[in-house]
Amino acid sequence: MANLIAALNANSIVLANAASNVANLNTQDYKSIRTTIVQGSNGNPSAVTQRTTTQGTPIDEEYETSNVDLPQEYGDMILSQRCYEAALSAIEAREEMLKDLMDVFVDR
Repeated sequence: MANLIAALNANSIVLANAASNVANLNTQDYKSIRTTIVQGSNGNPSAVTQRTTTQGTPIDEEYETSNVDLPQEYGDMILSQRCYEAALSAIEAREEMLKDLMDVFVDR
């Protein structure tokens, strides 16, 4: 159960960071946040976040556009949403199995 909750947490971080990148698409000098999900030392998924260093397009001598890659962000959002839904489905299935098991013991 802990790994499912960790997966929900990690995917919510990915989704929040992708949403932040999309919100800052037109912010000058904004550097996007990249988040990856890795297996932690305890075996549970965890999110690792880094600020990118890729340069945006220069707009004058002092400023540049953000380096947000909109298709990448939407892809990350869709993927994290699907992973979140899968973890929720697994939790729901676990709860149903536990309920069925408890019903078997009550019926005895």
